Amino acid sequence: MIILVTASNVLHEDSMRSVASGTRLKAGIRRRVKLSLPALLAFTLMAVHSPVVVASDRFVTDDQGFRVEIKNDVRRIVSLVPTNSEMVCLLDCSRLVGGTRYDRFPEELALRIREKRLEVIGGGFDASLEKIVQIAPDLILVNGPSQQKVALPLKKMGYPVWSVWPRDLHRLKRDFLLLGEILAQAVKAKKILNEVEHGLAAIEQRAKGNPKKRVYLQVASDPLITVGKNSFPHWLISEAGGINIFRDVILDSTQVSLESIIARDPEVAIFLTGQENFVKEKLGRPEWKAIRAVQRSQICFVDSADIRRSVQFLAGLIKIQSCLLRDKPTGPAASAEAR
Repeated sequence: MIILVTASNVLHEDSMRSVASGTRLKAGIRRRVKLSLPALLAFTLMAVHSPVVVASDRFVTDDQGFRVEIKNDVRRIVSLVPTNSEMVCLLDCSRLVGGTRYDRFPEELALRIREKRLEVIGGGFDASLEKIVQIAPDLILVNGPSQQKVALPLKKMGYPVWSVWPRDLHRLKRDFLLLGEILAQAVKAKKILNEVEHGLAAIEQRAKGNPKKRVYLQVASDPLITVGKNSFPHWLISEAGGINIFRDVILDSTQVSLESIIARDPEVAIFLTGQENFVKEKLGRPEWKAIRAVQRSQICFVDSADIRRSVQFLAGLIKIQSCLLRDKPTGPAASAEAR
């Protein structure tokens, strides 16, 4: 079954049935669409490279609740998210044939990109559909709702699109183990997770007996952006022994006001590397000095990679916990230690 999608994506139900029966699309289009030459070329590529959907007995329910049919022998994977690229490469990097310009981990993945053994399809929001179609992947890995604009046309072309969007350890383990099964690397996946659980147990033990501190994590400074309870960084803060002061926010991330930060009065403030100038310029002002974390110089820095949704989260978690459990106040001058 080959599914063709026009630039307008307007297909009548009858035409979809005719596609399913193997006939050509000749009728059922509600209105004619005039295609420019680039659009016509893209349409032709999609027509030539759109996959034939083969019957399979493997179905998975992804992190958005969509049911996805995946073939038994997955050889070619495209990932539109760095953390998903990372998980594939931890298991079998040779299967990843398309990734993003932001892929960095593990080192084998970065090496493959430098050596041009992997096609860079763009970023998570500007992925090239033409490149993806040319690659002809067996499976496409995306993030959550924010990538549905890219995922939807790929689904309509017949590609299996799996949303890997874990927001806590349970879902992260489930997704990684399932990916291990799909790639015939179940034993390797279990071994990696066993090592993670061993390290996590030590961190949880260290958190016991210490009072939980209120934490503000700032992921962007203009405007002020923090994380909500459905984010992976929120889970990291909780595991480290902290309390996210914006845990009532249901979104992954949200814009906040300085007034709301002051009202919630965090005992620890964590900033991403790159916000050092913001800390130096703003935290000396009277309004910021109203916050307990600033008064006591309980300021830390972590890298964006430290809070990513990855099975390699332990290093970032250790940094966050070290920030929370410091006996001595630590200001911006000690940011090197926090990193």
